[in-house]
Amino acid sequence: MEKLLHYIWKYKLFPLKPLQTTDGLTLEVIDPGTLNRDAGPDFFNAKIKLDGTTWVGNIEIHGRATDWYAHGHHEDTHYNNVILHVTETADRPIVTQDGKTLPQLIVEVPGYLRENYEELCRTTDYPRCHRIIPQIDPFTVHSWMNALLYERLEQRARTVAARVEKLQGDWERAYFITLSRNFGFGINGDAFEVWAQHIPLQAVAHHRDNLFQIEAIFMGQAGLLDFETIPKKYRNEAIDDDYYSRLKREYDYLAHKFALTPMDAAAWKFLRLRPQNFPHVRIAQLTQLYYNQTAGFSRLLEARTLEELH
Repeated sequence: MEKLLHYIWKYKLFPLKPLQTTDGLTLEVIDPGTLNRDAGPDFFNAKIKLDGTTWVGNIEIHGRATDWYAHGHHEDTHYNNVILHVTETADRPIVTQDGKTLPQLIVEVPGYLRENYEELCRTTDYPRCHRIIPQIDPFTVHSWMNALLYERLEQRARTVAARVEKLQGDWERAYFITLSRNFGFGINGDAFEVWAQHIPLQAVAHHRDNLFQIEAIFMGQAGLLDFETIPKKYRNEAIDDDYYSRLKREYDYLAHKFALTPMDAAAWKFLRLRPQNFPHVRIAQLTQLYYNQTAGFSRLLEARTLEELH
């Protein structure tokens, strides 16, 4: 039933009445956030108003409030930035690892919605709504698909425009951040965006002809050269690995030279990732692209045909 609560929260399918937390605070959901299918809170970067005060953070959802403790979230620092707990049964107060008591929203699931959801779950055919689709006029379906296409393009354009505005018109940096974010393939998209913001492009440009130094900065700023971030079972191998040691020494030198501060390596996700999608591999690929200057912003501007753009 938690999946159904996820859908209700994601699409804001709340009853047509003012929302209120269990402790009497008025609640407005401005942005439900981004659904997280991996380890950590259920929704990232949500925006809500509690009694008129805006809060930005993560959302956790359970069928019963006691599941918070059953899943060990009260001992997990990754859940300290949760700003709201959503549940169908608030049978216990919610306390985070750092001692905060979270507001809770009780979501009552209407009977008809529960029945429809359970019926869809029982259906094995794909897509699950296949019986309804033939009843819809083809023109309506194509119009809907076209509308979704334009909405997606507009959404992506607005995102890039907002990024450029935030960077005070720096298109080169906005392009690098956008490119990097897409190397995260959704799961590590946010982490790659944070990483790209930690890359001093002007400083890296001084070493553009040195692949090793570029890789040292890229890996080091990701926090992936920190010895403590290496799983314990691989640390002995890392100590004996001459390339890792050289890369670490080079980063320490460049970090001192340019006053660099790495990002928090805890932001990277590895759960349910294929090895070729590990952050180390993707950053190595970005290093090659940057070094070879095959995906720079200037190349994009110079393209005059679709073939050149490809």
